Amino acid sequence: MTDKEFKRLNRAQLIDIIYQLQLQIDELTEQNKALENALADKRLRISNAGNLAEAVLEINDLFRSAQSAAEQYLDEIKKVREETEAERQTILAEARERASSMVEVPKSGKDDRKSETAVTTKYKRNRSRKR
Repeated sequence: MTDKEFKRLNRAQLIDIIYQLQLQIDELTEQNKALENALADKRLRISNAGNLAEAVLEINDLFRSAQSAAEQYLDEIKKVREETEAERQTILAEARERASSMVEVPKSGKDDRKSETAVTTKYKRNRSRKR
């Protein structure tokens, strides 16, 4: 509207125009606040995304360290298991060797036992005769 048209309007019409303009100002102010809030939210998300990316990298490093520690632990267990198995085999071989030598001794010692029994019997006879 031009200045001339404004001059021709009566007071009620001017108040109505002012009222309509005030409604538009209020609506635009609300839109402005909503947009500022959305912008702040997006900035916060972007900031958190950077923090989140850093957190993910730290977690990845943590998982790598944990994986490395687990692999070292498993390697150590395998090593101990192999050593234990080797020791078990050695003990088992020694036990078999002892067992086989124990079995062989009585076979060769049967004659010795007979002669030992004979000597003991002779000793007992001689003793009983002397009494």
